[in-house]
Amino acid sequence: MRICDLHTGSIRLTRAAKDLREQWNETSDYWKDKNRDDFDAKYIQPLTPQMTLLLAAVNSLSEVLERAERDLEDRKLED
Repeated sequence: MRICDLHTGSIRLTRAAKDLREQWNETSDYWKDKNRDDFDAKYIQPLTPQMTLLLAAVNSLSEVLERAERDLEDRKLED
């Protein structure tokens, strides 16, 4: 029995972040001023370390949930 699937969500989030990064990089062809640089520094650049921390937390939580699922299955087999 699966309690929940965090893996699929983390894959989708990783792909979305990659797509955002690619689309953002394309804006540099058209948007070349201080406002772009400020926006990049304030909103885009912080995403990479935040995503790294988020994905690490999701992976840890996923491991805990998998362990809980195994424990529940073991208990059912014991009964």
